[in-house]
Amino acid sequence: METENDVKQYFETYRYAEEYGSEEDGWALLAARQLYDETGEEPYASFIRKYFELFVTQNGDMEDKSAGTDTAGKIHAGRCLFFLYQNTGEEKYRKAIETLMNCLRTYFESAGGCAASDGQPEDADMETLYRTAPFYMEYETVYDKKEKYQDIIKRFECAQEIFSNGKKDRCCMSAAQYLAALVDTMDCMSIEIYEQYRKLQDMFKLALGDVLRYRDRESGLFPRTFGPEDQGGSETDLCGSALIGYCILKACRMGIVLREKYIDTGMEVVEKLVADMEEQIKKGGRMPETQILLMAYGQYLHVKNRSEE
Repeated sequence: METENDVKQYFETYRYAEEYGSEEDGWALLAARQLYDETGEEPYASFIRKYFELFVTQNGDMEDKSAGTDTAGKIHAGRCLFFLYQNTGEEKYRKAIETLMNCLRTYFESAGGCAASDGQPEDADMETLYRTAPFYMEYETVYDKKEKYQDIIKRFECAQEIFSNGKKDRCCMSAAQYLAALVDTMDCMSIEIYEQYRKLQDMFKLALGDVLRYRDRESGLFPRTFGPEDQGGSETDLCGSALIGYCILKACRMGIVLREKYIDTGMEVVEKLVADMEEQIKKGGRMPETQILLMAYGQYLHVKNRSEE
């Protein structure tokens, strides 16, 4: 398909930022991972491998040329290290995982026990939770005998309280990142720890029901802010809409929500954005909007390919 060829070309010609852990590169790495898992196409795996070859030393340290890159950004990009170590067996990637986990521990010690540091606005809390919790969960599942599962659950319980009792007009992207934090963390979690898995599942269902109330009937997408005065009237949030579509489709695939109830909604949201995505990737755009759309497209392909089998 022309679109899929354009997507591969996009990753083959993509230029990484000079610093490790930039926002755009973090989203792009996760999009490449989604697309590789679905297609098995080498350009996506190569994109991930070349990125970390550029920034990871043999000792597992990060060659960070920018002191301004924040901890959450470093962790966000580092989520693909698990995939890379599993597929290459190169010890430097295992060491890099430990480097980032130590960095995350230090961050938690200074930030406190909630989604992010005390006093941050809701949007920053949800962004930080999304950028850190899936890495934390995958590390605990793979390397630390699941000993910190309860700590991760407590962070989500705190985030749920913020999400439920937050400001009246909630940012769409904030809500989308909360959903994404839940679904991506559950994807790294052992379902055998059922009581804790079920807690996150219940949080996701509750949050998704709340988010879907604000879907614009005419466009099929979501406004930038969620509030009574914004329904059907405010500017569409393409990033937030794409991430919500991603979450719905992934949750259906994982059985977090009933497929027959939500799959059409998820597919419709992403289909509304595909034309915009095609235009952006042909231009080689590096905005987060482009990468998030590509993440959603990976889940879209999964559903579409299975329906054609």
